[in-house]
Amino acid sequence: MDLYVNSALTIVEPLSFHKVHGDQIRLSENNTRATRDRLNNTLLFTNRPILANEIVQLYIEELSNDFYGLIRIGLTTINPDSFTSETLPKTMPTNDTREWFVPSPRGQPNIKKNKTIRLKYTAEGDIFIDYDGTSFIKYLTVSPITKDIWCALDLNGIVAQIRLIQTEARVLANPVDRARARYLLYTNNRQQENSSIYYSGELSSGFVTMKNCDENCEISDNIAVKKNATSSIIIDENLKRCMYIVMQILDMDHTLSTYLTIRCLIDGRPSNEHITLIDTSFDHLTLGDEIGLRVLPDGHITFSCDNRHVKPLFNIDLTVNDNPAVQQTSYRLEFIMNGRVTGLRLVGLYRPTDIEARTLPPTIGGGCQATILHRVCPNGLSGLLLPCRHLCVCFECGQALVDRHSCPNVKCRKPVKGCIKVYKD
Repeated sequence: MDLYVNSALTIVEPLSFHKVHGDQIRLSENNTRATRDRLNNTLLFTNRPILANEIVQLYIEELSNDFYGLIRIGLTTINPDSFTSETLPKTMPTNDTREWFVPSPRGQPNIKKNKTIRLKYTAEGDIFIDYDGTSFIKYLTVSPITKDIWCALDLNGIVAQIRLIQTEARVLANPVDRARARYLLYTNNRQQENSSIYYSGELSSGFVTMKNCDENCEISDNIAVKKNATSSIIIDENLKRCMYIVMQILDMDHTLSTYLTIRCLIDGRPSNEHITLIDTSFDHLTLGDEIGLRVLPDGHITFSCDNRHVKPLFNIDLTVNDNPAVQQTSYRLEFIMNGRVTGLRLVGLYRPTDIEARTLPPTIGGGCQATILHRVCPNGLSGLLLPCRHLCVCFECGQALVDRHSCPNVKCRKPVKGCIKVYKD
């Protein structure tokens, strides 16, 4: 059965052969045509990872009458950029490994000039190949693929020249165009599912501020596309307990190793203590994934992708905002596109109820944020903490710490059980 569905074209950037290849290969036509000069050392890769269900098409232009053997085609999780002329394999491995997936042909495929070979894989780990341009056959099933994966082929056989073509995908070279198209596609899919991965009901809309982003971004749809390494999107919503923010990846540059940086702006200012670089140690991120940021009652901000592998980012002290008499501190999240993620949108956010926002954190850790920022409480020293009897905060901040946090004094850190107002002459 042919799995190609014409009405569900994958939105992709242009595909070509990678600049890293065997020394018996010549590339031309903007690196879409590969010609073999001699046998051996004829390995080729795609210029970027291919997406699940994206179809790689190889058009056979020339055959050799002097050599025999099939073209070998498969997948690898090894980034071709990591190879040097010394470490580049001369051929693909004969057996599947954790880094190479090379299906063996069934029987003798009919390889002819002016015919097309197609390959695709699914996120579940099924690899399909079509050797004669008629229908896909499942050649191999591996563990679910949760890494970037490149198409690899070895021109060490009867095929002497081959061309990489894209006719079964919607190819968009402009990153803003790709982001817009994927936004429409993902939004339509989300409406069909009637929810985000993170919330069974509807998320509330929000506003964002874009910094150094492409001028053609869709501000009305909260779509931000990277212009340079300082491009970012700020969520214009003050963080509260039990709030969560959902973002979605619309475009990526797979030549970079990390994904993006997330930091918290405190009263509009960045803090070195509240910034985290998101890399592959957090999770594997890919196009269409939803990123969820949750604010826990104790002030910890957690990160997850598609609601899996929840990991902490940093901690903010929300107790400073518990007392309305104290000047409120603003906490806002900023997503800096200084890595592989080059297109983001705000899917929505969950605004907690008043009861949820006032959920008390555990009585351990933390401290008065005002004291941490200013060394001493900016409202003066009028709160004597008990039982440690340290005078380092105002009475209002002291009351906010009772049964919630420990003493801000770094040499103390005892749980605060009470606060007495102190008067000075």
